[in-house]
Amino acid sequence: MADFSEEVAERATDLQQLAITNPSEVPLDELYEIISTPTVSPNTHGAAIVALLNVARARDDVGSAFVDDLDRLLNRPSLNDALVLRCLRQLAANDPAAVLRIQEGITARISLEKSEITQAATGCCVELASTEPQAFVDHVPMLSALLDVENETVRTNAIYILSQVAHEYPEEVKPMVPQLIAGITERDQSYQTNALSALGAVTSAYPATAKSTTEVLAELTSASALKVRANAAALLADIAKEHPDAVEDHVPALIDCFHSDDEFLCGNAASAVLQIGVQNRAAVEEAIPALIELLDDPSPVVRRNACKALGQLEATVALVQLHSVAESDPDEKVRELASWAIDGIS
Repeated sequence: MADFSEEVAERATDLQQLAITNPSEVPLDELYEIISTPTVSPNTHGAAIVALLNVARARDDVGSAFVDDLDRLLNRPSLNDALVLRCLRQLAANDPAAVLRIQEGITARISLEKSEITQAATGCCVELASTEPQAFVDHVPMLSALLDVENETVRTNAIYILSQVAHEYPEEVKPMVPQLIAGITERDQSYQTNALSALGAVTSAYPATAKSTTEVLAELTSASALKVRANAAALLADIAKEHPDAVEDHVPALIDCFHSDDEFLCGNAASAVLQIGVQNRAAVEEAIPALIELLDDPSPVVRRNACKALGQLEATVALVQLHSVAESDPDEKVRELASWAIDGIS
């Protein structure tokens, strides 16, 4: 028996090394046999799991076959839970549905005490949250608590998961708004981006939620990170739907966004101008020349938003350009919106 155990341990070590140097050559059936055998030592299981982790990083066809056995190993004494969870995260990146089966066992390991295990567990949940945000609704209070821990990776993982939940269930994340508002000026761009995304999802459903943040959001439209700028402009558009007066002072900042090559930033800024103009055309009069220029933007999304805004603003000075767009724009939806704008202006 000792000879067998030593032989399996040596083979696991060999596979671990092979997975580092040439992961495509690792025989998955041998890995599976080692990982699924309950009697081998924790060190042997650990070596096989490290091998599987490296293989899964290199190959996207490695997933469901190993999930149930890894779930069992999460409960094995002397085996590093964080290692198992990191391996499950990589499998989830390849096949999230397979790992969702054991989601409860993963979230059960999230706590405020065990930083390494919580970091690995929340990292695994990052790969699952966009596929099934409902699975994390009951965990919103714990995720909220994690936004205040010292471990930056845990905080970033938690805010990402909350952002995914917020897009489907904004009412569940609404109580976290003060924390989200605090996060939109976070120095870490990933955290900041996801705080804006979560706050945007809540604000889309409850426009008054972020009304007090418009000045900060206007400043963020000139941030260095494009995702931050685009999310900030989107938030201003959401607020302007019901509270345009809270955003109208920031029209110059929105116009500056039109000069970006990023279609999301331009489109979101145009949408914000449109929402303001619905209630107060005079407040966005200065944006009309810039909106006309956007009719030549390479992005059909930007051109569509420009047509909507110009039509809503009854911009007679744009009629010549709108007629040209209605006749010759390569995008059918843009042509339709240009025609709609012309009808509204004429």
